[in-house]
Amino acid sequence: MWRTVIVDDEPWALEGLAEVIDWRAAGFSIEGRFTDPQEAFAFLCENQPDVVFTDIRMPEISGVELISMARQRGIGCKFVLISAYEDFKAAQQAILLDVCGYVLKPYDQEEINKVAEIIRKHLEKENGVPQLDWQDSPELTLEKAAAWERELRHFSGGFLCLHEEQGRRPEPLEGGRLLSLPVKGAGSGFLVLSNDARAARALFLDGADSAGWGVSQAHAPADEGIPAMLREAWYSLQCRFHYSVRELVGEIQLYLCENMGKDLILGQIAQHYHFSEPYFCVLFKRGAGVPVMRFIQLVRINYAAYLIRTTDNRLQDISEQVGFNNYSYFGKLFKKYQGVTPESCRE
Repeated sequence: MWRTVIVDDEPWALEGLAEVIDWRAAGFSIEGRFTDPQEAFAFLCENQPDVVFTDIRMPEISGVELISMARQRGIGCKFVLISAYEDFKAAQQAILLDVCGYVLKPYDQEEINKVAEIIRKHLEKENGVPQLDWQDSPELTLEKAAAWERELRHFSGGFLCLHEEQGRRPEPLEGGRLLSLPVKGAGSGFLVLSNDARAARALFLDGADSAGWGVSQAHAPADEGIPAMLREAWYSLQCRFHYSVRELVGEIQLYLCENMGKDLILGQIAQHYHFSEPYFCVLFKRGAGVPVMRFIQLVRINYAAYLIRTTDNRLQDISEQVGFNNYSYFGKLFKKYQGVTPESCRE
């Protein structure tokens, strides 16, 4: 948790900022609230918090003066200025003092969440918070995840959410916690911790907020499950699907993603799971909502679109990487599902 202080001479504004978002879910703990900037300054000197939100215009000491005093004392925390109106002169002074953000009253929840996300990323970068990579070995991922051990041990399980856009976050979870995890290649990453991870995941997927998120399956315990959750959420995000609530079907979905570059033959896949081919097809469609061959095509094409957008690899090579040896057939399927040709997607 990043230790946070709020300074505002108006008590209603002080409480309003403290309650506008779920600060703990965002990774911040409110350590002090002050209406007197002198008292706030004394607290900063003694406790050296990570973040300070301060009003610009206060009696005796302005927010800019408070920041200047703190900088002169060598206090290196992140400052965010608050104002009831746009004070550009103060904003110009703040830039010289390396202020991290600027927000207006009345508070807007979305705006505060975005500022909190920016600050959190700055703090993580400066303090060496490890970035997870889905291609790392499970051992390395677990080694990195040890940085969050204190948070993880309070909950029995969880699931991982990834989004392409920065500043996105799931809705707060009653009785649980959102733990921000930086993941390479994703704009936003959160581990949703809960003592009933399956129910929490089902609730999330039923909500409108789940659109655009790559969501892993639920795992318990959460710490040991992070390597698997990372792979699952990555494929869910880039291949544009959600895992079935049926655990076995979810396992099959992951298997198909991890083996998309191979020659996937229905009979062999069914045999791998000790089912007859007809039963396997019925089982998968009931659990995933689409026939297995259509799912394989969607996974391959969506992952190809991701590779086209994010790499300079030859289109022919990408086609083969996702399991198509016939580029002409790949191009037709790509146009069918993406609405554009592979060449247009890259442009």
